[in-house]
Amino acid sequence: MNTTAIATPAGCAAHIDSIKEHRMISRRRLFFCAAAAPALLIGCASAPEPRSVDGRTYCMSTVRTRRTVCTPEPVPSAASEADAKRFGVTPGELTVYVVRSAWTDAVRPLTVTVDGAAQVGTLPRSLIRLRLPPGEHQLAFEWNGRVHGLTVAGEAGELRVVELAGSSVPLGREYHWSDADPAGAKLRARGTRLVADLRWAGSEPR
Repeated sequence: MNTTAIATPAGCAAHIDSIKEHRMISRRRLFFCAAAAPALLIGCASAPEPRSVDGRTYCMSTVRTRRTVCTPEPVPSAASEADAKRFGVTPGELTVYVVRSAWTDAVRPLTVTVDGAAQVGTLPRSLIRLRLPPGEHQLAFEWNGRVHGLTVAGEAGELRVVELAGSSVPLGREYHWSDADPAGAKLRARGTRLVADLRWAGSEPR
């Protein structure tokens, strides 16, 4: 005689709970993969490889596309870079550092202007040292059709450190100025290349 097993109400409830738990775990795994994928793509797309030689330009290329971009001017010497990274001040002048070192930054050239005149080309992991007359000065760069400006001010013998932060990478904050963390900016500057070391003589940089 054939017998047919009949599920009891308690057995059905346990089986349904098991199915629900399995579905919840699957959904969590799917959510984790979907959330992690953009981060992984950003890391692959924005892992630049810097290279430079004294007296030559500073160049970077992405790992994925091998597209290479260089600064428009030759970079200062390694000795100048070592001196700049001591973050010392110059008597009689206001010293300003511009650090560009966002970890998600893409290989996009951005030109920084100083008081509407001097132009300095930057790339990710780059550093600028400016030695200016005391007082107020205007830094600016253009991105997506907008000019982003920042006023820096200081007395003779003082130091200011600002960051060109942000990125063009999707889901991240776009390029902007930040002076909120000068101590952190100094630490981040350790992994940068000095791309310009300008000193004003009178009203003109040299």
